[in-house]
Amino acid sequence: MMDVKYEVSGGQNLGEIVSVFPGSAEIFNEYKIDYCCGGHDTLKEALKEKNIPEQEFLKKMNSAYESFVKEASEYKDWRREEPQKLIKHIINSHHQYTKKELKDIDFLMTKILKVHFKSHGEELLKLHRLFGGLKIELEEHLVKEEENLFPLMTEYFANKDAEGLEEIQQFILDTEEEHDAAGDILKEIEKLTGDFTPPEDGCNTYRLVYSKLDALEKDLFMHIYLENTVLFGMV
Repeated sequence: MMDVKYEVSGGQNLGEIVSVFPGSAEIFNEYKIDYCCGGHDTLKEALKEKNIPEQEFLKKMNSAYESFVKEASEYKDWRREEPQKLIKHIINSHHQYTKKELKDIDFLMTKILKVHFKSHGEELLKLHRLFGGLKIELEEHLVKEEENLFPLMTEYFANKDAEGLEEIQQFILDTEEEHDAAGDILKEIEKLTGDFTPPEDGCNTYRLVYSKLDALEKDLFMHIYLENTVLFGMV
């Protein structure tokens, strides 16, 4: 059930806000506020860092929440779900999407690098290298989660064996560091591409690559938020 009396305030953590009001993620994306790796930061801290007027932002956020309450009949608050169910959701929704998009973007990236090398070679070479680093980082990361971390967590939640807790906590620390690394690469890509804005002379494939990179970033933000803020908080 939604908390109709809920009101966003500057002292709340970004992750908490997204948990109660999923639509806030779109507003955070609009203002380039990191609610995934920075999910433990308060809204006040995030707004100060971005030089965004707090009261003006809160007014917009709470107005959007009021509309959400009126329009939405129900939504899934993952904090109240079984952790095993959340793990399955992360794998089926976010891991599968990431694997597919990395493969598709890699193919398209090579294509536009060849076609537009003469006119945009310097930018595309930098983008190609950054994406290559991101692809390696994420592919290895997904395997480690699916083969190591998630099975350990599933076993722990089923048996509550304290002996496995220390190993899980170390895996979580390593995973959060990898999330930060992937987030840093994405920020570099975002800056290089001017917030995923293709050049005017870019072909449809060029535009598709930028659109896919933008969508991949937004999905990764939600993916990382669900792990850092929600799933890891269940341990």
